[in-house]
Amino acid sequence: MSEVESLRLELKARGYLSHGIERWFALDPWSSRAFWTELALVALKAATLIAAFAALPMTAIMVGRNFPLGGLETLGLYVTYAAAWLVAAFLFVVGCALILKLRPELPIDTPRTLLALSFVAAAVLLSPLALWWWRFDAAPSIPEWMFGASLSVLVFLITSVVIAAALLSFSIYEVKRIPAFHQKSRTGPMIAAAAVLVALLFVPAYTSRERASTPPMVVTSPTLSRFVLIAVDGLTDEILESRPGLANSLVRPTALPPLAGESAAERWASLGTGVPTELHGVRGIEGVRFRGGSHMLQRISRADFVLMQVAPAVGLARREPLPPTVRRRDYVAEILAERGLPSVSINWWATADQHGGGLHVTGPESIFPSSGGDAIKVDALAKAQLLVNLDHRQPRFAAVYLPALDVVLNRLPLDPSARLAQSLRALEGIEDTIAVVRGRHYGVILIGLPGDGQRGHAVLASTQAWNRPPETAWDVVPTLLDLFGFPLSSEMPGHSLVGQASSPRIPTYGDRAPGQATPLNEEYYENLKSLGYIR
Repeated sequence: MSEVESLRLELKARGYLSHGIERWFALDPWSSRAFWTELALVALKAATLIAAFAALPMTAIMVGRNFPLGGLETLGLYVTYAAAWLVAAFLFVVGCALILKLRPELPIDTPRTLLALSFVAAAVLLSPLALWWWRFDAAPSIPEWMFGASLSVLVFLITSVVIAAALLSFSIYEVKRIPAFHQKSRTGPMIAAAAVLVALLFVPAYTSRERASTPPMVVTSPTLSRFVLIAVDGLTDEILESRPGLANSLVRPTALPPLAGESAAERWASLGTGVPTELHGVRGIEGVRFRGGSHMLQRISRADFVLMQVAPAVGLARREPLPPTVRRRDYVAEILAERGLPSVSINWWATADQHGGGLHVTGPESIFPSSGGDAIKVDALAKAQLLVNLDHRQPRFAAVYLPALDVVLNRLPLDPSARLAQSLRALEGIEDTIAVVRGRHYGVILIGLPGDGQRGHAVLASTQAWNRPPETAWDVVPTLLDLFGFPLSSEMPGHSLVGQASSPRIPTYGDRAPGQATPLNEEYYENLKSLGYIR
């Protein structure tokens, strides 16, 4: 009888070995197929259980941050994260086994040692989860923190048990006993628990169906107002005050707190609709869409290598710039145009080209690709489109978004002299835009918000005298509605600067009709990269 078989019979007589793992330490790892077979089977079993649970908190947090999502997107998230955890856990367990094999002087000879090592190993394995959660642009809300932390603790404990079982299997030749809590298999209960928790992930997908409502009828008071809203990204009160010619052309520029938002698209969608992110749904400049999915995932961790790199590489998902279909509320220009007031919108985030019915929209996908990656040209093209529409359509209201100042100050890697020169060009373009708009007998409302990472206050100025000083940037849309004789909505946190603070409000201006998923515009996408919006 061979030495290996004698060892096997002796260990089996002790009653604690099974499934051939007793042969593992007696075999040469570099020449034995049985060695790698046993190692792969144990590691795969452990990795499968770990992946089933480790994908839960990541999927749940992504569903909460990108709510609402459909069942397809939820399934895609879970499968993607679970597959990544399966690979990572498999390699980790194999690595632990090889360490024990190559360093036999490290036996796990007491339950306390086994528990301590399994805790350390589980902490190391799950550390990417903490990094992933920490790298979101916005801190977790209290409900997300409580729910995510609870799931993470559950995953840590289960991972510790699974790793302990794997370590015990690999070191049993030295230990010669099985601790009591490993004498019964827990594979079945763990699989059942994972299945229940995964099923719960799909509850939001079937309880939050998006329904488009018919725009409500509202009573308006006709006015003769003609206004242009000029929105400048990167313009702060401090910058405006440094340009006396620009500041003095408007009435009482007022410093305001910055508007909350993780991206330029989110901030300007909030300002243009007058409602918070939770109602308009716009969050990111760039998102990920799973194949066949109708929803865009926009709130994504900066450390999410799996979703941003691996999933697009294998064809499970694709990265694309923010489409107009993600919105759930109309912009102020759309609210006015739907009710008979001719309006124009130029270059606003999450808007698509639309012409007819009193509304004329030129979206970013028509402006950015023509700029050739030149930020100043983006403003020039937007200004040209604005003037063409003012001259030929003579709308009562127009809105234009000018991003060049933000791109120059905050997004492009320019040397100080080039940054100064280009920012001065952008400011001169803004002054000229205000002058030519006023020359066409339109009132002007200028709103500036700090760009990403930029210090300073938001600023609001106008050719219109206010009845009350502005308090936040949320006051822009309520003021515009009041200027044109429209009632304010209860969903809008701001107040009118020209009307009575106690004026009655309607409940809502309704939901925006959901659009179809738009195809990826590669030229637009590349221009967003060249302008620093996508890294």
